[in-house]
Order: sequence, then C-alpha cells, then structure tokens
Amino acid sequence: MIQKTPVHELKFTIHNTRSFDILSWLDRFCEPDPEFPKGCVSSIYYDTLNWRYLNEKLNSYYLKKKVRLRWYSDLDYIKHDAVSFLEVKYKIGGRREKVRVDTIFSGSQLADMPLENREFVDIIQLFRTREIVITEKLFPAFQISYKRHRYIDPYTGSRICFDHNISAPRTNRMMLPYIYSDILQTAVFEIKGPESELPSSLYPLTDMGLKKSSFSKYSSCYHKLTRRHY
Repeated sequence: MIQKTPVHELKFTIHNTRSFDILSWLDRFCEPDPEFPKGCVSSIYYDTLNWRYLNEKLNSYYLKKKVRLRWYSDLDYIKHDAVSFLEVKYKIGGRREKVRVDTIFSGSQLADMPLENREFVDIIQLFRTREIVITEKLFPAFQISYKRHRYIDPYTGSRICFDHNISAPRTNRMMLPYIYSDILQTAVFEIKGPESELPSSLYPLTDMGLKKSSFSKYSSCYHKLTRRHY
C-alpha cells in the first residue's frame, strides 16, 4: 500500500510595509511558480442581508461557508483574464472543501459591472450545474483585491503564496454603503507542503517579522470598511 505524504497548509502574517523586503528575499532564494508566478486576484464575496457567513467566521463556527466570484488580472489591474469562477468553500472543523464553477463573464466585465447589478445575484444559480444547492438568499457584499506572488521553495518543494496590498475597492451600496477602502496593514504568507512547521530554509523571513497567525481577508476588509478595526 502506497502512503501519501500529507500536505500541510500554514498561514503567516507580516506588516504590509515589509512586502518589498519579503519579495526581494523570495526572488533571491526561491523559484517563481512556473504556471502563475504573479498577478492580481479579485473576488466578490457574497453574504446574506444579516451577514450570516461573516458571523460564522467571527464566531468560529464548526461549519463555515464562503461564496465568492473570482477573476485574475495583471499586477496593475489593467489586463484581466477572459474567464472567471464562482466558488463555494466549506470548512468543517479542520477539513476544507472547495467547488469551482466557470462563469460566462470575463474578468473585464466583472471589473466594470456595478455590484448592484442583478446579474451578480442570478449567477449563484450556476451552482446547480454541480448539484450544489445554496439555501440562503445571497447578495454580492464587496470586492477584495490584492497582489499575489507565488514561489516554490527549492529545498522542500513547498508552494509559497504571498498576498499583499489587500483592499476592498468596491462595495454593494445596498449591503454596505461604506467607501473606506484603504489598503490593509497586514500581508499574508501561505505555504503548502510536507512540513508541519515553517521550513528551516525560510527561517530568515521571521527576522523580518513573519509570524504564524490565522487571518481572514473577508472579515478584516469588513472591519476596515466599517472603520471598526485595522
């Protein structure tokens, strides 16, 4: 019987002002991801009118759900991919599952379309093509965008993902009539690989302030938009 090496997902945070230092180090000592080395990631997050999904996260429910509409762009957010994806993510205790469905909208269309448009509500029906039923009435809440750089650690083969300049540039004014969309002070460093702790090859990053921490872009941007935290 062949035993598979478990894959661990580790998350760390660092102050966003150290992003240049982190990227300079990674450029020197790690290899760029051969398929998607860098770009801008944008997601429109969905929720109910009473913010059910947000409360699941804030109250650390055993069962959590996340629904978002995602597309990719260049680092300057000028050229957008021709495809976009509707995603639902489940977290059941420590187990995670994700289902992704292609949509008919291009990234350029989504970047220009007001979040109040009816199309953003209707698109949820695409989940039925994968036999997924969303019982809650969902609406687009706000968009989160950030710059993402991806690398491979040459010593362990672990995959590294560094997200920085995280912000919420657009809101659905029927859900959240706030426009306080400054960049978050936190950047996120994630690593997936065989190591259950930060590999020794990446220890120098801790000298820059990298710390193991849980972090939610969704809840953090919500607090930023409402000027409650961050």
